[in-house]
Amino acid sequence: MLADDLNRCVKIPIPVGAMHLAGARRVSKLTTQIKRPDRFPYLSALRGMAALWVVMVHVAHMPNPHLALPWWAEGFVGNGVMGVNLFFLVSAFSLCLTMPKHDKEERPYLGFMLRRFFRIAPLFYLLIIVTRLMRIFPFRWSALAANIFFVFNFIPGSGYQTAMVLAGWTIGVEMAFYVMFPFIYARTKSVTLAIRALVVAFLVAAAFRSVIGNLVADSASYINQSIFGLAPMFMFGIIAFYMVRAAGEWKHKRVIGALLLASVPLQFYVIIHGLVPFGPAIYWQGPMFGCLLVGLYLLPLRLLVNTATVWLGNISYSIYLVHSPVIVVLAYRSTVYQHLHALGLGPVETYALALGLTLACVIPIAALTFYGWENWLNEWGKGFASRVAGRKEQTRIVVQEAA
Repeated sequence: MLADDLNRCVKIPIPVGAMHLAGARRVSKLTTQIKRPDRFPYLSALRGMAALWVVMVHVAHMPNPHLALPWWAEGFVGNGVMGVNLFFLVSAFSLCLTMPKHDKEERPYLGFMLRRFFRIAPLFYLLIIVTRLMRIFPFRWSALAANIFFVFNFIPGSGYQTAMVLAGWTIGVEMAFYVMFPFIYARTKSVTLAIRALVVAFLVAAAFRSVIGNLVADSASYINQSIFGLAPMFMFGIIAFYMVRAAGEWKHKRVIGALLLASVPLQFYVIIHGLVPFGPAIYWQGPMFGCLLVGLYLLPLRLLVNTATVWLGNISYSIYLVHSPVIVVLAYRSTVYQHLHALGLGPVETYALALGLTLACVIPIAALTFYGWENWLNEWGKGFASRVAGRKEQTRIVVQEAA
């Protein structure tokens, strides 16, 4: 009987999509109705903390005059721009997590780029419209074209590399990295290879720094906002990915995680006080944030990885793009911040009120743009990318039922 049953099993090459199309649609519909838990809460928490850190520095430094802070607070708040590099590192790490699924597609590069486009473009385009309506920047058609096609990171000047969206220069860096990432990922399949890629990125950045002064007027600003100067930050994220993948075999994970997390404040102190042993201090943020990421993976402290920070991480892109226009409204298009100054409170209390009021405006608006625009179009884009990229045909075993 067993032999007869086995004889009824035949190997038939069939297109997976053709055979299971109806079932796949039912499963897809079901999974979209189920609220799945975040599989990588420490990554979402890091995004949320990075977004809040950027908001903190802009609340202090965007108004004119700045909101003064004592030295002990300015050391942390004033360096909130580091949150951008934390974003870059987490972005590269996250891309490494999602890349294997593209191997199952007939056109993996197309599928990857379409998903990245729909992840970034819809909200960015919406903020271009908002920024234009607010008349924050002078309008130029050439700058608009550069922003729409995401090539503005390569063009120096206001509205170009700096973007037509406040703080939007980082989007140009991200999109430039997306173009290169599949090729980098294909050649960095281990910690050793990722370190080699980091060395290459350092060499490219050094060469870029040595020649760019002869090509643009404000070379310092251009370097600090260029993919060529910031590529090493992404490489640190790839290294962190392979460190986390290897961490499953480590003993004493919680102890190692605690040591890594404990090193982060020390590294931060060294960086902000100019005590790094060599090279530009910005690149030392890579090891610091790498220790933070791997440390939270090994030891997800509840203080840092919790429901609030994970949720803020989910809407962090919206927080990042909408917070600057909100600050413009509060600081320049109204007298809200001036009234806070007039209360006669101390600098810390004034800043705390300004930050709290700003977040009370930013977070609801970010949630609205996330659920009503960003996430909706992102999910639609994923489905569109899957259809365009196609699925590779596979051979499956089909069991014929006995007559």
